Amino acid sequence: MEVTQEIVKINTGLEGFDRLLHGGLPKGYSYLVSGEPGTGKTIFCLQYLLEGLKQGEKAIYISIDEQPDHVIIDAQALGWDLSGYLNSGQLQIMDVSQYFNSVSDTKNFDIQQVVSDMLSYVKSNGVTRLAIDPVAPLIFTESAYPNVIAYIRQLIFALEDNIGCTTLLTSYVPVGSEKLSNFGVEEFAASGIISLKLVRQNNKRIRSIGVRKMRRTRIDLTEYSFEILSDRGIVLRQPL
Repeated sequence: MEVTQEIVKINTGLEGFDRLLHGGLPKGYSYLVSGEPGTGKTIFCLQYLLEGLKQGEKAIYISIDEQPDHVIIDAQALGWDLSGYLNSGQLQIMDVSQYFNSVSDTKNFDIQQVVSDMLSYVKSNGVTRLAIDPVAPLIFTESAYPNVIAYIRQLIFALEDNIGCTTLLTSYVPVGSEKLSNFGVEEFAASGIISLKLVRQNNKRIRSIGVRKMRRTRIDLTEYSFEILSDRGIVLRQPL
């Protein structure tokens, strides 16, 4: 007997982006947002969460390398006042950097505990939109690499195991690299890849966005230039 599952899509809130996905992100899965520093990964996440908040959804922004206050200030700089959502509890910004203080010590890095605590918090609070920025800390020792890889794999698989939440995970790409993620495993485990770049055009640098992979939906593979504007955030412009 063939079982078919209806694919529900959600709006990202980014002007012009949802048409690349023929209607939005398939609900309930995890998606990688990758790019060099300065390409707009954090803004992408905040804009996505804000769209859900406007629709009455609950959201969590999990910070690993950034102080929560800095995230709020970044949002204010774009004209987004998060205070009302934070005060009501509809939005929460969590700093989980303490879990990774011992990431250099592979014996003390409890992968199961980190993943379990994150997901338990999401489930217990009825969160439907989640952003983890970045998915893993940027600084780690060579000996910790296998544990970081295992953590990323387990986290993404657990996120997609029917917790009812649609998740964005950001990953740093080294400047000038053709890589799609920092650790090389994120793009294989996630259900989709959204690539942000800085490209040179007419003797100046512009930001571009493209969908490299997306399960459960048709996609437009065209890369588009985009701007980051006050109050509006990321706005797609012309195809490259």
